[in-house]
Amino acid sequence: MIGDSRQCGCTNTEASLADPASTLIPSQEATLIVGIDVHKHTHAAALLDERGGEIATLIFANSPKGYQRLLGWLAEHDAASAVIGVESPGSYGRCLVAALVAAGHETLQVPAWRTHRERHRQGPGKTDPGDAISIAQVVLRKRSELGPALEPEIVRVLGMLELQRRRFVRDRTKAIQRLRSDWTQFDPVSEAGVVRCDRQRELARLKRLRLGDGLAERTAARCIRELARDIENLNRQIKALDAEIAELLDGHGNPLAELQGAGTNLTATIIAQAGDVRRFRDAGAFARFCGAAPIPCGSGQTAGRHRLHRGGNRQLNAALYRIAIVQSRHHPQARAYLARKAAEGKTPREARRALKRHLANVLYRRLYAWAEQTPVMNT
Repeated sequence: MIGDSRQCGCTNTEASLADPASTLIPSQEATLIVGIDVHKHTHAAALLDERGGEIATLIFANSPKGYQRLLGWLAEHDAASAVIGVESPGSYGRCLVAALVAAGHETLQVPAWRTHRERHRQGPGKTDPGDAISIAQVVLRKRSELGPALEPEIVRVLGMLELQRRRFVRDRTKAIQRLRSDWTQFDPVSEAGVVRCDRQRELARLKRLRLGDGLAERTAARCIRELARDIENLNRQIKALDAEIAELLDGHGNPLAELQGAGTNLTATIIAQAGDVRRFRDAGAFARFCGAAPIPCGSGQTAGRHRLHRGGNRQLNAALYRIAIVQSRHHPQARAYLARKAAEGKTPREARRALKRHLANVLYRRLYAWAEQTPVMNT
């Protein structure tokens, strides 16, 4: 975590020779680790000791009774204070995580990519308890690098609203494509003359469209009118979501309000995808999560060159790209930065990647300060 100062684990030599167990910090001696592999109907849990030895495994239902069974199982094994890691709890494991946090457990989110290597170390074959053991091994080794599994309520709400908006935009795009496909079969000239089918003026005309007296013409006109009404309805829903997202951000302080290129919808996407940025070790870790941290790719005469990391969160990467494009056109400091990178011999694409890396630092600092100052992020 940011600002985490790790103390030296030095011990008294004579005491360590007399009692080997004293070389462990007291909090580590009693710490047990639980890994949970989540599924739609059942979850698998594995309990490990502080050295990584398997103690027990459990399969339990994804239901309140199943959660109570898990808590009872932990109490039976004297693991009431165990640290629990849940792999990708965003969907099937959300209710489980809420129950564990309510019970007082430290519950951490384990990204799926971190367990990939552990699963291979298990050897061939795959079982749910084996996956839970791999998750617990990741928690044992990388506990300080994992963030909380239960995201703040504001992050969850913005995530749901942003996802719903993207669904509506996608449905509107498909409806426009279907409308144009039907329209161009009977009146390609008129169809080509309309640039934006989602504008209210064009939709009003399309809702009164007539193509002819034939059966095919009448059927096509009816389909186009229905699609126009669907597009109009989606426009209203998208507009309502835009207003709700803006009101929510205004009520809790928009952390990117003064950042050129970051509108309210893009800010909602960034907050929803990044979550609580205090879970990242530093700005560099956040940039790697965004896929904006450069990767060395030089060799020979191109030594020192870097390329864009093609992994990371693609939604955040796309948000950085949009902000970079806007600032490269309208922001004087960004334009000067790009000019300076070009003078250093970088290509336009490499200069834009450098700008994205810089913007990742800007996002991290602003989101970190917002998380520290906003009450809803600390409840």
